[in-house]
Amino acid sequence: MKQVNILKKGLKKLQDETSDRKRKLEADLQALRPISEVDEEWLDNTGNLVDEERVVGELETASDLEAAYEALGPQDQLIVQKLQRLAANGQKSDDISKKRKHMD
Repeated sequence: MKQVNILKKGLKKLQDETSDRKRKLEADLQALRPISEVDEEWLDNTGNLVDEERVVGELETASDLEAAYEALGPQDQLIVQKLQRLAANGQKSDDISKKRKHMD
């Protein structure tokens, strides 16, 4: 399950990158202070790591990692690739992908 550890490393890096900004914006919202549209969009997209956490969780509990990866949808497979690159390169997530999350 070395591959899952790589994904966890990429997720941790992503969480570390977003935590300070997310914490500040959430504090502003909690205090009923307005935030910019850019910050609001960031919270809804880049700062929202629910999809990344879900994908890592699914793969972590899978008995067959390869089959579980193949069963993922295209968007989730892109998430896996992004987390792998983050873990391997040491780059910031903004350098790797400027893509927005798919809005359901």
